[in-house]
Amino acid sequence: MSTDILIYCDKLIMCQGLHALLVQHNLQVTAEMSMRRVVALATEDPPDVIVVVSPALTVDDQQELADLARLGKVLMLAKAENLPRSFEALKVGVRAVLSVESSIDELLHVIETLIRVDAIVVPVAARKSVEMLARPCVPPTAGNTLTVRESEVLLLLAQGLVNDEIATKLSVSSATIRSHVHNLMHKLSVRSRAQAVALAYETGLINTIGRNVPQR
Repeated sequence: MSTDILIYCDKLIMCQGLHALLVQHNLQVTAEMSMRRVVALATEDPPDVIVVVSPALTVDDQQELADLARLGKVLMLAKAENLPRSFEALKVGVRAVLSVESSIDELLHVIETLIRVDAIVVPVAARKSVEMLARPCVPPTAGNTLTVRESEVLLLLAQGLVNDEIATKLSVSSATIRSHVHNLMHKLSVRSRAQAVALAYETGLINTIGRNVPQR
């Protein structure tokens, strides 16, 4: 089964270079320099991942990023100075942010992660911003209804683990984990694991859980 990648980059050399690198790793890649063309292609045939390369869009282009995020999983390659603000992009639906200086191996790993699991990838440089945006003393009311096991599962989801990996860590079945994930998503009023993780970070719930739930 092929992996389809759609690249949006408005710099010709970067666009062609990234296309060539990804093709070498047996990915189906389409690279475009026009936002209109990218939207048309993603609408007609949704790719597995949309890679947006700064400065085609930056964290300030939140409406455009949100529009793309509705069409597919967006991975943004941002300039180093924008990494601390990358949580702003994650809040509008972007799934992952990497530095434009990342290695091809790092890029491939994140692409694989996004395809394999419903995850959000937060760069190290943004973690302080995440903590500043969080409100650790005011977790969402719904968060107070999570059981200890549901809190554990949410914490492991935030670490990027898939159901089978969480099941192994907690010594339960994958079906049990699926049930816990369904329940915590319902209690948090979200429609995906990624939204649950984003809400947990934004409200400070993840910090509360981290203090109250033993690390495994």
